[in-house]
Amino acid sequence: MHIHEYQAKALFRQFKIPVLTSKLVNLHDDIESICKEISNKSWMVKAQVHAGGRGKAGGIIRVDDKSKLKSTITNLLGSSLTTKQTNESGLPINSLLLESTTDIKKEFYLALLIDRSRKQVAVIASAEGGVDIELVARRSPEKIITKFIHPVTGIQANHVRDIAYSLNLESDQIKQFGNILLNIYDLFVSNDCSLVEINPLIIDGNEKLVALDAKINFDDNALERHPEISKLFDQTQENESEAKARELGLNYVKLDGNIGCIVNGAGLAMATMDLVKHHGGKPANFLDVGGGATQEKVSEAFKLVISDKNVKSIFVNIFGGIVRCDLIAQGILAAIQEIELCIPVVVLLQGTNSTEGKDLLESKASKIISADSLSEGAQQSIKLSNA
Repeated sequence: MHIHEYQAKALFRQFKIPVLTSKLVNLHDDIESICKEISNKSWMVKAQVHAGGRGKAGGIIRVDDKSKLKSTITNLLGSSLTTKQTNESGLPINSLLLESTTDIKKEFYLALLIDRSRKQVAVIASAEGGVDIELVARRSPEKIITKFIHPVTGIQANHVRDIAYSLNLESDQIKQFGNILLNIYDLFVSNDCSLVEINPLIIDGNEKLVALDAKINFDDNALERHPEISKLFDQTQENESEAKARELGLNYVKLDGNIGCIVNGAGLAMATMDLVKHHGGKPANFLDVGGGATQEKVSEAFKLVISDKNVKSIFVNIFGGIVRCDLIAQGILAAIQEIELCIPVVVLLQGTNSTEGKDLLESKASKIISADSLSEGAQQSIKLSNA
């Protein structure tokens, strides 16, 4: 789960991670009154959306003339921001973070994330802060510092020392950095985060380390333990179809292809998408109905995929282990009865009651095409999507 920068910085304050003075402005706030309250002449106006690349897209604006603050806020609020991480429609800007400015002597990158292969938290740091860290990793991998933290020991003095020396921090700054790193680790572990990122972490004009930006992602599987974190989710920042899928308990991610995929099991869903891509097609979505899919859930999944206007064909790939293939077939038929099916559907049923499922579809849905293998199903879906 993603949260906004202002929410992440509120958590930073709770865990004593230094940030700049800021003020939140929401869509329906009295902008005139807010501007009168602000004393600083220089502010950063930052669009609050769940996407990176805001600055390059015009979503972060420095205002040095207070007379221009109101117009800047008004122009951004209620508009949409399109970045390299959004689709063409962009994301709605329903809130802004007004943040005081400061002198910047040096910028760093600092992040904590889960390294699943090691089953440990990885601390990633670089003296190349304020830029695309992916670009630094590709062009100058030696500038990326990585330390793995054992869950039993947590952050140790040697971790702080090694990273701080690599960043060329001075004595007092090393102490500050150590406190920040310990507090971020505490925040990360206690809230079941999957990512905490500061880009940039700066040294200001007073030789103090300050988090100039903040990004926090949480493990969805752990949100049940953190109801206070769940409340921070902003549904307006999610694709409408993805929001609907979340309500239905479906794992759905919209993509930019034209072949809808309905699969049970995340691994099989990924393999299905890979094979569609391998044969020259473009998946329109990732959709995992789950190992215990019901007739109702399959029906809703089918309607969800159909609602995407870019979808020109659908590939249903079900392996009946826990789930019965005849129930999947009933779900497909139920969905077809509620909607006007105007695109071809290829169905691959294997496993428990697959024969019964195929017979059911063949007898009641003449427009549905059966496949006998994964490759055949992928190729048929691609051919039909181009027809």
